[in-house]
Amino acid sequence: MKPNLAAALKSKRDAEGLSLRALSALIGISFSTLARIERGDGDPDNNSALRILNWLGEEAGDYGLALEEVAYVHFRAKKNISSDTVGKLLQVAAQVQKNLSHEFSPSRRDPNSSTNIVPELNIGLSKPEMEELAENFRADLGLDTDDKLDSLRLNIEGVQVHTPNTLDFIDAKIRTYLSHEGSDDWSAMSIPLNEDTGHWVVLRNESHTPERQRVTFLEEIWHIVLGHNLTKVAKIGGAYGRTYDPTDEHDAFYLAAASLLPKAGVEKCMADGMDSKAIALKYGTSPELVDYRIKRLGMWKRHIKKGISLG
Repeated sequence: MKPNLAAALKSKRDAEGLSLRALSALIGISFSTLARIERGDGDPDNNSALRILNWLGEEAGDYGLALEEVAYVHFRAKKNISSDTVGKLLQVAAQVQKNLSHEFSPSRRDPNSSTNIVPELNIGLSKPEMEELAENFRADLGLDTDDKLDSLRLNIEGVQVHTPNTLDFIDAKIRTYLSHEGSDDWSAMSIPLNEDTGHWVVLRNESHTPERQRVTFLEEIWHIVLGHNLTKVAKIGGAYGRTYDPTDEHDAFYLAAASLLPKAGVEKCMADGMDSKAIALKYGTSPELVDYRIKRLGMWKRHIKKGISLG
């Protein structure tokens, strides 16, 4: 792949008048890594290669850089998820679309299309916008600020929820792998069942704690509700890679945390002298998520009771 990828990268970059730094910002690969790839000094990892191929679009085919086994999903996993786990999740996505599409038109896309590439100006939501969205979400569910939101009990029109073990058409070895040795790699995956993405299957990792599942499941729901770009998962040169949109991932996680831990509720708990563990117990989350929420609300200094004064 190395000579062809380097040639394709340089050809399109020159044609579009992009500097390496500009392209780095556009596709989310560091300047030094891009420079090394374009010089042909070593092969990129599969995630970087997939980002480049996604940017190249149809031109990738001119250099013999076709992808295999492509799927488009929303994906919550470790940034350094193993290729083996990605490959097994990709097989699950294909089987879900094959077996659960029913009357829907399955989602089929050109694997070398640049559709779903992260936009050049992918501007995330502001903090006030996300706080308002989360408040409205809770209000629509009839929840007060003191109420716990058990997201695993949500029923959402057009969304089926499964775990690997509820999909009996999936190979037993894959189900076992995703629930045991590969379980630390991934948290959830949302699979569109049709072209207009009006129907979904959300696959959640039931081996994780309920507290972790609540936030990761809500992340997937926010990805769907906000119409975020789908993640492209594909096989490249015998291994698997995926694209990654940090802006969309940040917004979905923030909204999930804000939905579980309402601002007014957290402020009241702090005023009552509750620590992170007590707040987490009240709302059914982890103490780590409480800490994240307090920091993002700008209340960390008050939480840890650090005084500041002029000497």
